[in-house]
Amino acid sequence: MDNTDSSPALTFPNVPDDFCPAGNWQNVFQTFIDEVLSNGTINVPGLGNVTPAQIAQINETLSAQQNQISANTTNIANLTTQVNAIPVVKVRYGTLTGISSGDTTSIGVTFSSALPSAIYGISLTPIYGSGTPLTTPLYTIITQNTAGFTVRVDNNISEITSLNWMAVHTSQP
Repeated sequence: MDNTDSSPALTFPNVPDDFCPAGNWQNVFQTFIDEVLSNGTINVPGLGNVTPAQIAQINETLSAQQNQISANTTNIANLTTQVNAIPVVKVRYGTLTGISSGDTTSIGVTFSSALPSAIYGISLTPIYGSGTPLTTPLYTIITQNTAGFTVRVDNNISEITSLNWMAVHTSQP
């Protein structure tokens, strides 16, 4: 290998004018290889300036990068597993209005779209129209299914005319 200041190049000597080997194609081609191609050079500027220690360092760096790529592939697989394990949360909410004072009959809530199962949490929050409540009403969930639930309000006071409700369903993906 020669090193020059020019661009990288493969350099071969010219085929001699008197090049005329005899024999079959295999012999002719082998003679061409022996006399012309074997005398070729590769010119790579600065190649002679690279030391064996630098080559070893380049190999170490490549190995470290390959290890990082492998570790990232493992990390991506782990993250994908973790993301897939995050529970799916579905929430429905709304407001029940026209709650009368005293004991009410059952009030039905129907979801705009059904939940995956009838196992979900329900939260009821009274909305005070005015004043300070002196007693606490009793809220009882009567029925619960994928399409909604039914609630009963007992001992309601006149200041509470509405209830905010929320149904939260969580499930594994």
